[in-house]
Amino acid sequence: VDWKDEIEQGYELPVTRHSRTYGSECISEKHPRYVYAFGAFALGSKDYDNWGLFKFDLEDNKVSSYYQQDSVYLSEPIFVPNPDGETEDDGVLLSQAYFGKGSETKLLVFDARNMEVMATVPTGMRAPLDFHGAWIPN
Repeated sequence: VDWKDEIEQGYELPVTRHSRTYGSECISEKHPRYVYAFGAFALGSKDYDNWGLFKFDLEDNKVSSYYQQDSVYLSEPIFVPNPDGETEDDGVLLSQAYFGKGSETKLLVFDARNMEVMATVPTGMRAPLDFHGAWIPN
């Protein structure tokens, strides 16, 4: 992924639709347009506490959409493609989130097209943040 200096949001552990694909699906002649990642100091904040999950558009050189809430700490996003999807961003993102104010870990499911939360799965407990995971459909 070529980084563009015009995008002023730092990030960690970026993923694309093709990050964890297998076989012929992982070979693509087209450079990915969208990259998903989490980062602290969200949207120019001076506070490390402001974490966010971002969708970077590398064609338009911008953060095209994001999720951010105070005291919510997100893990590396995992892209799960829609098997019938026709666009690069057609799928969902999974991210484990620790809600600091409520002391609970939840699994968040985001629409990868607009970063809106589609589902929240409460755990009823606090779990350590994970950094690496994979979606294996079979």
